[in-house]
Amino acid sequence: SVPLLFGLHGYTSRAIWFLGYSGFQPIADTEKFIVIYPQGSILNTTGQTHWNVGGWTNGSTTDDVDFISYLIDWSDDNFNINTDRVYSTGMSNGGYMSFLLACQLSDKITAIASVTGSMTPQTFSQCNPERAVPILQIHGTDDQVVPYLGASWSESINNVLLYWTSHNNCDPFAT
Repeated sequence: SVPLLFGLHGYTSRAIWFLGYSGFQPIADTEKFIVIYPQGSILNTTGQTHWNVGGWTNGSTTDDVDFISYLIDWSDDNFNINTDRVYSTGMSNGGYMSFLLACQLSDKITAIASVTGSMTPQTFSQCNPERAVPILQIHGTDDQVVPYLGASWSESINNVLLYWTSHNNCDPFAT
């Protein structure tokens, strides 16, 4: 069986673009894992592609958590997937979605990595994973799109990291 990775594009982006710039395909071919690049739906209020993470995507009626859950089950039915090794990574809105998956699908998502993403206040306040979920956060302090220090629509990266450090029972001072 092989691991499965979801590569989630950012707001206004496309799956095909993420496939092109993420660089995962050669790594997947060499290391023997499957990458799925799902396409987010159109947010009616803006006409742009998105992942429904609550907060600033509240106008969305798309259930992206159910969509990814279905894709995991479908992949398991159609390929030799190691269901103990299902990962999600995403850029910006895709990072927000990866955090939402860690919160709501911890029974199916092994670990996540967010690049320039965070958690909406709704995801943050309602997050209650069934188990520890390893995370990787990559974010610059000068990010002008998803502010490192947070905004009314986005938790600060420090708050997000403190949440996961506590939930995962990690030593916040480990070196």
